[in-house]
Amino acid sequence: MPVKDYGVWVAKPVRYTFEDRNEDDKSPHLSLFFTDNDRGEGRAAINIKSGNKDESRLAYWTVSKFEHLITSGLGNLEPGFQLVVDTPAQGSTRLALDYIRGNLFNRNTGRILPHDVDGPNNDIIDQLKPILDRAIAQKATVYIYGSAFDNGKGIHNVHMNQGNSGKWLKDNGVLQDGGVIIQFADHWEAVFIGFASQAVHTTDGVGKEAGNPTPKEGFLTWANFLLPEIPPPTRERDDIADSPVAITAALVNPPGPDGQPGTEPETVTLTNRTGSEIDLTGWGIRNQVPNFQLVEAGSRIAAGASLTVAVPKVPLFNNGGVISLLNAERRKVHGVSYSKRQAREGTVRWDLV
Repeated sequence: MPVKDYGVWVAKPVRYTFEDRNEDDKSPHLSLFFTDNDRGEGRAAINIKSGNKDESRLAYWTVSKFEHLITSGLGNLEPGFQLVVDTPAQGSTRLALDYIRGNLFNRNTGRILPHDVDGPNNDIIDQLKPILDRAIAQKATVYIYGSAFDNGKGIHNVHMNQGNSGKWLKDNGVLQDGGVIIQFADHWEAVFIGFASQAVHTTDGVGKEAGNPTPKEGFLTWANFLLPEIPPPTRERDDIADSPVAITAALVNPPGPDGQPGTEPETVTLTNRTGSEIDLTGWGIRNQVPNFQLVEAGSRIAAGASLTVAVPKVPLFNNGGVISLLNAERRKVHGVSYSKRQAREGTVRWDLV
């Protein structure tokens, strides 16, 4: 069921407070106060600990240079809160956030963090404070995603809103995730928060099953997918097992000899992250529309090697886009995004993490 009153609040951050383990160790929040030149001061209630007693940690991603086609739409918004109603048929690259389908961040770079523990740089409070301090000091514009509450005076659910299980199953849906995107004078940054117990893969669609963990039993959680320790442990990395192949480059609208858009096909380069050859029969590539194209049957990638695939049926748009790689079970294996600026360069590259 979709979260109630889902939308985005465009505002200027002015201050924040947070509850440490001594003030609230069960359901603590960071309260970000903001103004939007309309309603006075509002409040974003940001969860900094899960209510799941078995796994209370958070999954956290920060993008210090956020380049995504969604920013072109956000930059046109007026201050204040507005509802966001996107559907899967419209694609996931309008204004709605979707951690799984929108390719908003490199999921391998996330961290599993507790609420409040002794020491530096090791809990969610340590991570949120510096970016919020800079946003306030530089009078940046924040785009806070979640659901309105308190009679329209605040916003909460500023986190992933799918992949829940147990008593939180009713909160699941697609294209309804929360988060904070920040527009500084010369660049964009973003903060995305999930719960460590949430599923890495969820069902598509618009019905009551949309956003539920897949498979229903034994699903992969962020706690298992990410590496909670620093440095990484010696155990086998679950992210490689789940993402054996990654998108490492794309040729967007390749130019002809005169520098104008040519007739050569656009391409996507896939790289094998594992030590074994992989058969790509049944795999496919999808954009944000979504257009979909199967990789040629019988295609294989040797261990550590790359394969460039022409994608004539999957347009790579010049104003920015999303590219996802799906395996034979139609589960997303890897995804990337690119901005209008990156598209102008022709070849876009992504690091293999």
